[in-house]
Amino acid sequence: MKILDRYLMTEMAWPFLFGLCTFTLLFFSAETLMGVARMVVESEAGFSVVIEYLYCRLPYVLVLTFPMSILLSALMAYGRLSGDSELVALKAGGIGFFRIFVPGLAFCTLVAGVSLWMNDAWVPPSMKRAYDILIEHQRGDELERALITTPRVLANGQEQMIYAHSLNVKEKTMRGVFIHFFWESMRLREVYAHEARWNGTVWEMRDIKSAEFTRDGDVRYELAGKRGWTALSPGESPPDPDVLRRRKLRPEEMTRAELAESLASMPVPHEGEDDMLRRRNRYLVMYHQKISLPLTCMVFGTFAIPLGIRPHRTSTSIGLGLSLLFILLYYVLMTVGMILGETGTLQPWAAAWLPNILFGLVGFVLVVEASRK
Repeated sequence: MKILDRYLMTEMAWPFLFGLCTFTLLFFSAETLMGVARMVVESEAGFSVVIEYLYCRLPYVLVLTFPMSILLSALMAYGRLSGDSELVALKAGGIGFFRIFVPGLAFCTLVAGVSLWMNDAWVPPSMKRAYDILIEHQRGDELERALITTPRVLANGQEQMIYAHSLNVKEKTMRGVFIHFFWESMRLREVYAHEARWNGTVWEMRDIKSAEFTRDGDVRYELAGKRGWTALSPGESPPDPDVLRRRKLRPEEMTRAELAESLASMPVPHEGEDDMLRRRNRYLVMYHQKISLPLTCMVFGTFAIPLGIRPHRTSTSIGLGLSLLFILLYYVLMTVGMILGETGTLQPWAAAWLPNILFGLVGFVLVVEASRK
């Protein structure tokens, strides 16, 4: 690495670290510390639990603050070089724009690569643990909650969904149990039980009502009984209470491969199933954001470096102010894109990449303009 490369990358490194610490603290103050306060007040969580929770939240926050820090770094570093006429001296020595631009972009690419790895390898397991800690200490010893499972493919090819008004893991009982069976999104059968109790091998169903449906959705026949054995998984080992209690993971707790697997298992929503459509689209947007968000570091570098090179007198406060302005604009666009993607107004991939596309186009124009001077 040549002296100029080291010099420019070092100039970016210090404001990057400053921005990373500042923006990370702001994120923790605005969001995470409120969850910590509730955890401490409601469950009297110990200091070690709070530290573990903050540590588990850190990777997710870093992925969000990496692009912000890159933007601040590029504006401050190249702005200082321009304000102190160092860029003028470099150009007078025959060094062109791209020779000055490439080391900065290489630094942004390095940070983007780290962010890309973190977002898929480190963030999902750490966020899962963070949510587990929060739920455990918010609920304390409360072991009863409503249950709804995702569609599960059985050995006979049918799909099954279970809903229970309440699942009590300690007592190993469910109340108000509905079991739905589908074939290619067509409802075949529905079983209702007032109560189900796990006996260690199967679920004992009590006060049962069962209905089978025609292809048109009409009831073919109905049966009722006082007691029966499991109807949860015919021909298979039924899921025990510990399996059923496992909560549904949020998109940020999944890797890109797990998101793709969840999307593949989701039934295709039909017309009028707006909630299911929004949920599927949200997973699709998050699937594409696993790549688009880390690559924002490169987009911000392309945008901020030529902007910082422009002749002007600069200061830390001006660089920070511009960074906050552009960051606000970026995340407004990201929020709008997510809403448009979830509602289906935009294709999910376009919604995830919308801010990068817009900022990237502006960055391309700025790079072309700066290279002509």
